[in-house]
Amino acid sequence: MRFLNNLPVRKKLAVIIVMLVGLALALEAINLIEYKSQLEHSRAVQSREIVSSAHAIAQYYHQQAQKGELDESKAKQLALDAIAAMRYDTTNYVFIGNLQGEVVMHPIDSSLNGKNLTNAPDANGGMFFQDIMRVAREKQEGLVEYYWTRPNQSEAVPKISYVKLFRSWNWMVVTGVYVDDIQELFFQQLMNALLILALAVPLIVMFSLRIASGITQPLLAISAVMQRVSKGDLTGQVEHTSRDELGHLAQNVNETVQELRTLIKHVGISCVQIRESSESAAATTAQTFAGVKRQHEETEALATAMHEMAMTAQEVADTAERTASSSHDANDAANQGNQIVDTTIGRINNVADEMQKLLTTISQLERDTEEVENILNIISEISDQTNLLALNAAIEAARAGDQGRGFAVVADEVRQLAKRTQESTEQIRELNERLKSACHNAVSMMKNGHQHTQNSATSAQQAGEYIHTIVGQVNTIMDMNTMVATAVKEQSAVAEDMNRNITTISQIAEETSQGANETAKTSHNLADLARQMEQRLDAFKI
Repeated sequence: MRFLNNLPVRKKLAVIIVMLVGLALALEAINLIEYKSQLEHSRAVQSREIVSSAHAIAQYYHQQAQKGELDESKAKQLALDAIAAMRYDTTNYVFIGNLQGEVVMHPIDSSLNGKNLTNAPDANGGMFFQDIMRVAREKQEGLVEYYWTRPNQSEAVPKISYVKLFRSWNWMVVTGVYVDDIQELFFQQLMNALLILALAVPLIVMFSLRIASGITQPLLAISAVMQRVSKGDLTGQVEHTSRDELGHLAQNVNETVQELRTLIKHVGISCVQIRESSESAAATTAQTFAGVKRQHEETEALATAMHEMAMTAQEVADTAERTASSSHDANDAANQGNQIVDTTIGRINNVADEMQKLLTTISQLERDTEEVENILNIISEISDQTNLLALNAAIEAARAGDQGRGFAVVADEVRQLAKRTQESTEQIRELNERLKSACHNAVSMMKNGHQHTQNSATSAQQAGEYIHTIVGQVNTIMDMNTMVATAVKEQSAVAEDMNRNITTISQIAEETSQGANETAKTSHNLADLARQMEQRLDAFKI
């Protein structure tokens, strides 16, 4: 597309002409191809209709045979006679074959009847009858193309045959038409189209060139005038008086050049006025710049003093904030200490309660050791009696002689068991005595510990009351510090606002000074530009 954009208008128009001629040729070629296709289709449709008529005849006689009105051989013969009599296009006919490759009926050459044409070639060596059989077997009906010689001619020409299977009698109903005349009709139509194009294309090219010339010549004239304008020559005019778009364009160009001439005249006058006004504005701006500069210096001094005052107020505010922060930290520490004392008092009370429970438990344990001692005394008495009984039993067994020997052994075992029971009882008694003594000592110690715990709880409670008092005092100090910090902050904020206002005034004065300076420079530049514009306008020819 970029290549086409860079082409001259004459070549662009030539490209359009070539494309139009090429399009016309392409359309004519498409029409010729479509014409040939329609001719071939019409021959195929004709063959199909003829074969369908012959197929209908065979179907009719087959139905007569099925009804019993005719025997089958008679019905076949009548059908063959009727089909053999069919003619179309003067010389074209229908013949009958079967799927075994045999000719059942040929109305023109009776010598072919009963002959097998399976391996019979066409004029080019193709097995056309095999193709007919394949189409009938696979598709039931369809077209077959091959080459065959016309009667009384030796040159093979294209031919198409349409075949349709009549399965009831194993017949193939076939007809063929020559299509070499289609090629002749096509070439005849082609020659007519070429003749028309040979007459029309030169006329189209001639008129197109004339139209292209009517477009390019005004464009060249307009381009020449615009080139003179680009070089400062505004005296040129486009000599083109047509009433088409190019004529309007030429008129618009002439009017534009005239407007440019008028505009340059007015611009020259305006440049003189601008130069004079700029020089006057530059003088006025210089006076303004001097006054603004003095104002800026005085404002700078005031801003410095206000800044120092704001810094002092800010330092006081920072000190007050640090004091308030320290008071707040002290308050937090006092509150935390108060919470710790409260927690400690609670834990001490819990320890006292636990020690009281432990004291009760140990006292009960001491009483239980006394009960154990009583039980041990009873066990000791029982073992003494058991030992005495065993001794008596041993004496009686000795008196009985051999008959009491078994009793003597049992009595001795019982005596030994009683002895071990006494020894174990003594050991338990000693252990119980030690446990009893330890429980007694533990009770004494737990009583003393409980008393100390009560004293600690009382002291911790007093300490908590003192910390509560400290917290209240710290809160009072913190409130006072907050009030001081707030007041100082407000004073600092007011001073800072004043400082910002003065700084803003100073900045505005500085900006005004800079603006005045820039205005003076701009005025001088504008005057210089006006002079340059006057010089450039003098280069135009009007």
